Amino acid sequence: MKKLTLLSLGILCITNCTDLPVFDQQQIRAQISLEETQSILYTLASDDMKGRDSNSGGYFKAADFVTNYFKEHGVEPFYPAYRDSLTTEGVLSYNIVGRIGNYDPNQKTVLIGAHLDHIGIQKIEGDSIFNGANDNAAGSTAVMQIARFLAKHNWKQNIIVALFTDEEKGLKGAYHLAKRMKKERVRLDYMVNFEMIGTTLSTGENQVYLTGYKRSNMAEEMNTISAGFVQFLPQARELNLFKRSDNYAFYETFEIPAQTLSSFDFKNFDFYHKAGDEAEKLHLENMNLIIGTSAFTLAKLLQGETKIKQF
Repeated sequence: MKKLTLLSLGILCITNCTDLPVFDQQQIRAQISLEETQSILYTLASDDMKGRDSNSGGYFKAADFVTNYFKEHGVEPFYPAYRDSLTTEGVLSYNIVGRIGNYDPNQKTVLIGAHLDHIGIQKIEGDSIFNGANDNAAGSTAVMQIARFLAKHNWKQNIIVALFTDEEKGLKGAYHLAKRMKKERVRLDYMVNFEMIGTTLSTGENQVYLTGYKRSNMAEEMNTISAGFVQFLPQARELNLFKRSDNYAFYETFEIPAQTLSSFDFKNFDFYHKAGDEAEKLHLENMNLIIGTSAFTLAKLLQGETKIKQF
């Protein structure tokens, strides 16, 4: 039997083990560093990425960056070379799809995702590159950092992480992956999507709202773990935001809980689909808190094998 030691994280574990029986919120937050959050966000939202559109070619540069990050941090490819390829408007693109640990087709699967693409270069005077820092370099940053954290540990469920292409063209990438996974009989249990988390919700710091709030017990279970983290936003229902991000493709295809976490409430950011959506305008410290709290909350849901039920 291997010797028991107390890790520097303050968590009891077997030497060299990766399956930690106790998670502490502050310790997990410490692993989601502000410096890395800033580095990833600023890279994805830089002018070099040309607005992360497949037509401009910038999407593929961003996809290479994500793929290399996954390789470096132990997130394995779910499909060869991480690619789930599709053609939209005559342009071949692909979702980036990774897995945490081994994949067992007989086990339930949880999907964590965000769209990587944005609207590229527009023909306007002045700044023509629509960098999409909040929409959705912020959500992509969250998925990347959460994937890195989750890859350090063992889980009973299958965990798939996906960065979607062509969301801005009608959720094309998400629908393609959802239909493929359905055809391949992936046992998808629920899906958590990250969208525009770079600003501070008007109700307070380190808070998000959940689209389709009353469609499942996801908000209730998340708040049981992290009290007050998930809020109800009336405008989300009024504007039908549940159907306007990649979660909806998986909800419609699998008929499971599939919902989006966001902090953009239409009062706290004036640059939606504008050239001014730049990394410098985001609330980086609050975004980092959201990612850290999300990592902790998801870890506890996974560890407790919490049943997310659709209403």
